[in-house]
Amino acid sequence: MRLWLAAAIVLSFLTVLTGWSFLTQPVMLASLVFPFLVFPWFVVVIILGTSAVSSGQLEAAADGILSRPITRLEYLGAAWLARAIAVLLVFVVAVIPAALITGLADRPVKPDPVTTYGAIVGLGIVALVLLGVLSLGFLMGVLLRNAWVALLVVLFVWYPINAVLTTFRLAEFSPISLNQALPTVFRKSWRATTSSDQVNPLDVAILQQQADEFLRVFSGQPQRRERRPDFFQHDLEYKDIRPGRVALSYTLPVVLFFGLSYLCFWYRDL
Repeated sequence: MRLWLAAAIVLSFLTVLTGWSFLTQPVMLASLVFPFLVFPWFVVVIILGTSAVSSGQLEAAADGILSRPITRLEYLGAAWLARAIAVLLVFVVAVIPAALITGLADRPVKPDPVTTYGAIVGLGIVALVLLGVLSLGFLMGVLLRNAWVALLVVLFVWYPINAVLTTFRLAEFSPISLNQALPTVFRKSWRATTSSDQVNPLDVAILQQQADEFLRVFSGQPQRRERRPDFFQHDLEYKDIRPGRVALSYTLPVVLFFGLSYLCFWYRDL
């Protein structure tokens, strides 16, 4: 655990160092949480979940439950809570100081402020995702009773499904899509703007594209190859994202996975 904490801090430092002069604050924050939502710390969280209740630990737990006034729910809850605290501690220590440094420092980047509401909501959603992933690994560890088999099953199922969900920009179900949407979440304010005079960025982009196409055809220039947007350049696609709905979509799996783990543990293992 200490090795993971040290590695997470070093990686956050390298992220800040490499993006100091050109990453705006919303993109910088999204880059800091990228290892937790995509790779590599995402895999570490799954490992912590799958190894929480292994077959060897179950034998010791059986003796403890039979000889001490401890219930199955208390045992599972303690095993899950210990790892949840460890995951959130690493996340907070690795991300929050770096976020404060980049936010308060005078960096040579264009102004793109992060709202307090957006930062709290965005980082809170990431914490919920980590708890959901931990709970998924926890459930697979209880079902398969082998940490490494459970890890392989989760990885070979999770990443292909996420690749499909990312194609449809489903931030409510895909941590990868959520990571792409985080810059938009970080910019959101507590009160939504309802002014009728507000310019829709999507309309501006469409008009600009039409104007460029007209000038290209009129001047006889060859058609330019479309440049694929960078990983975090999807603001228009996520402009209508609802943080409350996203938070709810990642809260329910935490409860569901832990409940299924308890039922499986209660009916089969003890």
